[in-house]
Amino acid sequence: MGNSQNYGYFEQFNNRLARAYRYFDLVFYWAYWSVARLIMGNVKSPAKVLEVGSGTGRLANMVSGLGYYVVGIDASLPMVKQARRFWKPDFINGGSWRLPVLRESFDAAVAVFTVHHWGNHDLSMANVRDSLKRGGLFIVAEVDGDRISAHGHSCTVRCLTNALEPYFNVTIKRKFPLLFAIARRD
Repeated sequence: MGNSQNYGYFEQFNNRLARAYRYFDLVFYWAYWSVARLIMGNVKSPAKVLEVGSGTGRLANMVSGLGYYVVGIDASLPMVKQARRFWKPDFINGGSWRLPVLRESFDAAVAVFTVHHWGNHDLSMANVRDSLKRGGLFIVAEVDGDRISAHGHSCTVRCLTNALEPYFNVTIKRKFPLLFAIARRD
């Protein structure tokens, strides 16, 4: 591997910070539920769902409880350890720049509050696209940077569209304060 700077910025967590981050699960529960409803409305269960940037595993656990087979991937090993408290989803250490999954093995992928960290969007988007079966969906949720400032933790419609459109057919939806992209692989 080359310099990690080429792979974008991602937050580094030690075990203590990863445990504390579980409290954000409560703050973001409404956003996770919004994404789970998008999955249910667009992908029939049982289906295989990949979560890129699964953090403490709350969304992956929620979606697996709805009858989906979920694999969560996170670049932070302490976050993966926190996520493994849930017994049903599978969690592995990895990043968007090098997904440790088989090509065309998922019906859907999801990324919540992480795409703004990916840096090299071309490499990451190509990897997500390649992990999806033909016709598979990639659902992205970010803070709507066109409407509120989140100090570098948001995306604009333009930024998200530019990152996704070379690889997917994209539909953008807004539900304040979030921006959703529903991107379909051809």
